[in-house]
Amino acid sequence: MKHKYIVASWAILLCIAAFSSCRKGDEYKKFFGDGELIYASRVDKVIVHPGNRRILLSTILSDDPLVSKIKVSWNEGKDSLVQTITRERGKDTLNLMINNLNEGVYNFVIHTYDDKNRTSVALNVSGTVYGESYSSSLGNRRLKALKYGADDNILNFSWASPNLDDIGVELLYRHKDGAMRTKMFVSNKVDTTLTDFDASTNFRYRTLFKPDSNAVDTFSVAYVELAVPGFERELDKAKFKEYVLPTDATTNHGWLMPFMWDGNYDPGNGFATINQMPQWFTFDMGVSATPSKFKIWQAADRIYAQENMRKFEIWGSDMPAGDGSWGNWTKLASCESRKPSGLPGTEKNDTDIAFAKAGEDFILPQGLPKVRYIRIKVLETWGQSIFTTIGELSVYTRDKNN
Repeated sequence: MKHKYIVASWAILLCIAAFSSCRKGDEYKKFFGDGELIYASRVDKVIVHPGNRRILLSTILSDDPLVSKIKVSWNEGKDSLVQTITRERGKDTLNLMINNLNEGVYNFVIHTYDDKNRTSVALNVSGTVYGESYSSSLGNRRLKALKYGADDNILNFSWASPNLDDIGVELLYRHKDGAMRTKMFVSNKVDTTLTDFDASTNFRYRTLFKPDSNAVDTFSVAYVELAVPGFERELDKAKFKEYVLPTDATTNHGWLMPFMWDGNYDPGNGFATINQMPQWFTFDMGVSATPSKFKIWQAADRIYAQENMRKFEIWGSDMPAGDGSWGNWTKLASCESRKPSGLPGTEKNDTDIAFAKAGEDFILPQGLPKVRYIRIKVLETWGQSIFTTIGELSVYTRDKNN
């Protein structure tokens, strides 16, 4: 009898298992039907274009003609965008612009649907949306120098190195024909030029930024007003050369006069003279011109100290006497180097050092004659030394190069 009960128990269990199996099969049919599971074709690729409180998703569609709709979800499915797909010959890209987004990083889930509303497998992409926080971190690129070229039709801009994400500087100016024009100076060029501008009006410029090369929006900062300087150009220092007259102080210590215009402002480089005071030295500018300004850099290893010039005179001549006398010379200016801090003697601070390293301008009066030869007469140095040093020197004129 016991054996019969065991057989009966196994029979009951087999019936239960068979019934359960039938129920599971029914459940499969309930969700998937009697045929195989079919998905719609998903997009082949998505290119993300960050923007200003928006983002552009460029979706590359598959070649499945049955795909008729696309859906993008974000914020864990709380927000979505649905768009019907209209196919055009030769065009496989569908752009989806999502607006009014807060700044931050988003994850987007993309599904496509066919004409029977069957969905594709999900495709996930992420992208960054920019806004006020990013904009507030931007600043205009610094303009280091603005000066004329060989004539008053060429203006040279010298820019600082570009900031992060800087794609260029946009300049707004008035053309000589009276029309307002815009010129873009790209970020990889720090030395740029402008021609055919109306010098009687000011310029405005602003820096443009893209946080990503694929960004759909360009960010900018406020315009900066820029006054057009009066025409002035730097004389070509390649034409400068030493011109020694009998009464001149001569070179000493291996600091040769050509080092005064070689463009090298490293410490330990420049021009130095022999021991005598007062003293003077002469050089040939190579052309006859009316000087308007001298820019002089102190020797970088002894700023506001030792042999750097404090008080001096600038003289000019177009035909100096061969004996070194002063008969054919015209005094162009009396100059005194200044220290922004006003500290006594050779004392100095960081502001003084930065000022000297930028080169100090000595403006000459108007109405001076044309001269070719320059003689600098040194009266006093900052350290009361008996010889003098100069790091670098440039000469400017308002003469046009006609």
